[in-house]
Amino acid sequence: MRTYTRRLDVVESVEHVVVGAGPAGLRAAQVLAEAGREVLVLEKNEEIGPKTCAGGLSVKAVRELEALGLPSGAGLRLLAHAAFRDEGLVPLDPERAVIRTLSRRALGALQAAWARAAGAEIRTGTPVSRIDLAERTLVAGGRPIRYRHLIGADGSRSTVRRALGLASPRSFYAAEYNVPGVRLEPLSVAYDSAALASGYFWIFPHESYTSIGAGAHKGVVAPVTIRPYLEGRLRELGVEIGDTPYEGATIEVDVVAFDHPGGVHLVGDAAGMASGLTGEGIYAALITGEETARRILDPAYPRPKTRAWLRIKRVHDAIGRAWLRRIPRELSFALLPALCRRPTTKRWLSSLFLEG
Repeated sequence: MRTYTRRLDVVESVEHVVVGAGPAGLRAAQVLAEAGREVLVLEKNEEIGPKTCAGGLSVKAVRELEALGLPSGAGLRLLAHAAFRDEGLVPLDPERAVIRTLSRRALGALQAAWARAAGAEIRTGTPVSRIDLAERTLVAGGRPIRYRHLIGADGSRSTVRRALGLASPRSFYAAEYNVPGVRLEPLSVAYDSAALASGYFWIFPHESYTSIGAGAHKGVVAPVTIRPYLEGRLRELGVEIGDTPYEGATIEVDVVAFDHPGGVHLVGDAAGMASGLTGEGIYAALITGEETARRILDPAYPRPKTRAWLRIKRVHDAIGRAWLRRIPRELSFALLPALCRRPTTKRWLSSLFLEG
C-alpha cells in the first residue's frame, strides 16, 4: 500500500477503507476486492464475528450466503414458532419460516475467508479513533490512513456515522445468554406485551448452545429490566446459566443515506438497516454492503435488493411504531394467533415477519 509524507508524518494511503468486519463490511470488502480494488478492513475487536445476536439466518439471508459458498450443512435448520398471548406456540410456514442458526463467530470466519481470498486485507484489534472528513484521513490503531472511499460498517455505535454528525438514537435494546451444552427446542419468538411491550423473548437453538434472549424499545421498556426478566424466564425453563455471561447491545433502526460527500458511505446497522419490528439485520447488512460496493464501482448501479428491503422495512417500522401503543398492540396480539393457524395467512405473515 502506498505512503506519502505530510507534516513529517508517514501516512498510509488506501483506496477503500472499510470500518467494521461484520456481515456488511466483509461483504462490501469482498465485492470491491473481487473487482481488483485495494481494500483494507479495520476491525476494533481481536476476533471477527462475536456480538449480541441470536444468530438466526432467514431464508433470504441463507440464499445470499449459499451463493457465496456457505456449506449446506452449516448450522441448524429449524422451523420458527411464535406466540403472541397465552395460547402457546404456533408453527409458522414450513417454507418461509425455516431459520438457519449459525453463530456470529462461524459466520464471521466464513466471510473473512471469502474477503481475504478475494484480496482484501483485514486488520483486527485496530479501532478507529479519529476521522477527518475534510482531509479524507482517519487514525486506526494509532496510525494515520488516507482513503479515497470510506465505508462505515461499524454497527449501531458507528464512529463513521457520528463523524458525519448524524443522529443515532439506537432505539432498541437486546440482550441474551448463550448457554453452552443446552439444546432447547423449538426455535421460538414469544411476544410479551405486559413485560416487553412491542418487544419479544426468543429461544434460538444452535449446535452447541442455545441463545436465550429478549429485546424491546428503550422508550417503553428500560434496558435495566431485561436482565431480571431473562433470568426469571430461565428459571421457568429450568436452565442453569452458571458462569454464562450476560450480553447486551443497542440496535439502530433509524435510516440514513448510504452515500455522503467526500467518498463516505454507510451500510448495515450503521445506516439503520435493521428491522424496526424484529430487530433482525443480517440480510439487510449483506445486501447493503454488497450493493453499496457495487455503487462505488458503478455510480449508476440501482441497488435493487436494497430498494426491495427498504419497502419491507418501512412496513416493519410502521407496525413497530403502532405496537408501542398498548391498544393497537393488544388488538394485534389477540388476532395474530388465529391468523397464524390458517395456511394462507400463516404463509403471508411468515413472509411479512421474516422477509430478509
